Amino acid sequence: MVAARARRKRPAGTGRGAPRRPARKRRRLAEQPLGVGVGDGFAVARLGVPPRRPQKDVREIGWAAFGEMARQLAGRIASRFRPDLVLGIVKGGVFVGGALAAVLDVEFQPVRVKMRDRDGRRPPSARLPSLVGKRVLVVDDVAQSGETLARARALAVKAGAREVRSAVLVRRPGRSRPDWCAVETSELVVFGWDYQMEQFAGAVGDPGETGV
Repeated sequence: MVAARARRKRPAGTGRGAPRRPARKRRRLAEQPLGVGVGDGFAVARLGVPPRRPQKDVREIGWAAFGEMARQLAGRIASRFRPDLVLGIVKGGVFVGGALAAVLDVEFQPVRVKMRDRDGRRPPSARLPSLVGKRVLVVDDVAQSGETLARARALAVKAGAREVRSAVLVRRPGRSRPDWCAVETSELVVFGWDYQMEQFAGAVGDPGETGV
């Protein structure tokens, strides 16, 4: 019995006797050394430090470490102050403020603070809804001069807040003195959101504008 079987056609150059193609070697991606990541440029701008820093002066705070730091910071805040609302300064303060508000189980609201332009003029910041009688916690990721925190606090007071406190994740030594901070360091600090927002830099802008 003759079976009519269709033979599978082999691609040209793959039959017997055809020269074999050399196997491709898988290229191993070299691990990016700490201090030259894509988010470091934003961190350099945010902290106002020279772009060339020794590797030992760089601290990377990933998402897991950030979560634990936020929980500990929230515990310290709750022992002395019970806010009704957390104001997170855009952009980095939104991540920190949102985490603190979740642990403290209070309302969260972002606030955008406009800083001075190159000519020294300060555009008007966004107005807040009524905060009459509320205790407010103003939050940012990094504090240097304290100007951003001061502006946000002034906005909260203007909106009627009866008590305003401030908290940051990182504070620079000898500079601004917020009511609470998780870390005091002069190191270049790179957060998880520095890398995340770098991917959308064209849409949301430079996260280095925060932390003044």
